[in-house]
Amino acid sequence: MDGKQCAGSVLGLANQIKRVFDTTTGRCGTQIRILNFVLVSYPDREIYQKDIEEELNIRSASVSTLLKKMEAQDFIRREKVSYDDRLKRILPTSHTVEMKEQVERHITLLEKRLTAGIGEEELRVFYDVLKKMQENMDLTEKGDRYG
Repeated sequence: MDGKQCAGSVLGLANQIKRVFDTTTGRCGTQIRILNFVLVSYPDREIYQKDIEEELNIRSASVSTLLKKMEAQDFIRREKVSYDDRLKRILPTSHTVEMKEQVERHITLLEKRLTAGIGEEELRVFYDVLKKMQENMDLTEKGDRYG
């Protein structure tokens, strides 16, 4: 399989996952991923925009736009920290904390559907290959154009 087919397959699957997730949750899948990350981390760890960018591999401008929407929808609130005026901690609202089980259930169901009929060894190989592909794309983003 050449690179075009591989990229097309990965992009196609990503689009399909997004459509199913958006439909079943009634919300943007990326927002749900952000909510899940914030909820899983809360209250044990302080979360900032940079953490979301790194954890979910999303660009700064996209995260900023999503966080503004999520704040307007009362899913999160941003709170300034005392030691840096530029930095805002991201916290779930009480409404979002109440949604935690629902969010986890949607993610668990999606994972079960996605991996149905796939053995542990197959998943291990898949994750190994996926990691290598991500590393290859990291190199490409850093200026190493296609090897």
